[in-house]
Parts: sequence; C-alpha cells; structure tokens
Amino acid sequence: MEVSNQEIVDRYLGRFSHSILSQRSRKYGLWYFFDSRYFGYEKHVFEIKKRDTVDFFDYLNQLDKISFQTKVNKWNIFRSFLQFVMEYYEDFLITFPRYCVNWRPVHKKPVSNKDVVMTREDVKRILDYSYNYSYYYYLIFRLLAETGMRIGEFLGIDCEHLNVERRYVETEDKTGRNIYYFSKGLADHLTLYMKERELKQNRCKALFLFVQGGRYTRRPINRYIRKTVSRVGIDKWISSHTFRKTINTLRKKMGCPRKDRKVLLWHKVSDVNYQCYVKLNYDDYIQLYDKWNPYKNI
Repeated sequence: MEVSNQEIVDRYLGRFSHSILSQRSRKYGLWYFFDSRYFGYEKHVFEIKKRDTVDFFDYLNQLDKISFQTKVNKWNIFRSFLQFVMEYYEDFLITFPRYCVNWRPVHKKPVSNKDVVMTREDVKRILDYSYNYSYYYYLIFRLLAETGMRIGEFLGIDCEHLNVERRYVETEDKTGRNIYYFSKGLADHLTLYMKERELKQNRCKALFLFVQGGRYTRRPINRYIRKTVSRVGIDKWISSHTFRKTINTLRKKMGCPRKDRKVLLWHKVSDVNYQCYVKLNYDDYIQLYDKWNPYKNI
C-alpha cells in the first residue's frame, strides 16, 4: 500500500520532535507547498518533478506578503523535506534546480521590533484590559511580563513545571534548563487557575491549553498581543519577546546591576569569578527577584 503525503510529512516532522518550535515552523513552511491557500501542490510526493520545484521557487520569489528571509527559510525547509524523502524512500529521486533559482533583488521589507520596549504604563494597560476581557490571556501576559521568559520556553511549560508555593516555573530550551521566578500576586492567581486546570481531563500536559485542548503556538499568542495592544491604543509593534526586553530595560532604570539582570533572565554571565565561585540558592533568587521587580504595584 502506497504511503500517503500526510504520512510522509508526519515522518519528516517526527525527526524534530525534540523541538516544538522547529517542528511547527517546518510544518508551517510545508503548508506553503501543499496547502491550497498557497502553492497548492495536489499530486503525490513521489510524483514531484524538477519543474514543480522551479514553479514553487517562482511562487515564493514573487510573493509580496512575506519578507525575503521568510522566503529563504521556507525554500530551505522544502529542500530539507525533499532530501529526507529521497534518503528515506528508495523509489524517489529528484535533482534540485541550480540555474533557475535566482532571488529577485526587491522583496517586502521585514517588520522588526528589535528596538521596541514598553513603558511600565504600557504593561499596566495591557494587563488591566486582559484582566477584564480575557482572564486566561491575562495570566499568560502577566507570566511573560513578570518572568521575561522566551516564547519558546513558555510554549514548552507543562503543569508539573509550575511551583506556585515557591513562586517559580521551570523551562527548557536551546540554552538548557532555566528557572524563572514571579511575584506573590501572580502566585495567588495561578493557584486558583491550577485548581480549574486540574479539573480538565486532557492528555495534553501543557500549562495553558489552546483551542481543542492542544498546546499553544507562537502565532496565536503574538496575534492576540497585537489585538490587545491595538484595543488599548498603544502605537507600538509589540510581540511576546517585547516583554523580555521591557523587564530588562525597567530593571536597568531601577539601578539593577548588569550581572543581576543577566542572572534573572538566564543570560550567560561572563565573569569567571562569578560563574565558578558564586552559588545562589532558592532564597537568594527570590530575594533578588523581589528586589528588582519593576511591577510591584501593578
């Protein structure tokens, strides 16, 4: 029995199950080839010819809705997928185009918010609105705001990683295992939330459940952030990563030493003396967090 396109894609994505973000970015990248809303390839994977790859490249090359780097990423994912298919399934062989693959010089300018940070008042407006409009997203935004964790770390949080009594959450990403601390006020909210979360009989262990009981992805969180920002009248391009930059900036304005800012955000501390000889325990971290919490009165 011939294997289906979906089975081939699932087998390819399964090789990246160690990284939820990598797996989902590759899945979304392949949508651009298979999904009818985009290029819409309808035949079987084993029927892909060189001309199909050239046509797909031309489709990406002419798109005006995505930036050049996004196009390159999707093209590389597509090539990676075909390379896997050729090496895994012996009956499939394709030659990649060489001379027809030339990116046009002008593409959509990428939207960047690398220099955008929020004020303390901006954060308060976002949290106040979310508290009254969607308590669920209020908890998500407040956790991102108070910890400054990376979105990749947030997406991987399971219920067992949260310790409300000791006010911390364990995360893990490409930098390794990290622990972020949060305020007593947020701990009280999360305690109530966990009582409700435990009543949901769901196979997914994620702390926060998306629609149909699945794990959240980056896109819906950033989309809801932008909706909220627009509704409260903040004219800034804010994403989940802006919370991380903001808490670091606010701590600096409070006078928090650079070393302590790095420790609280789990950045590598270059001071050899500190790395080798300074060992902090739980109480030290909690005191350090409470001392440099810029959201005490929000």
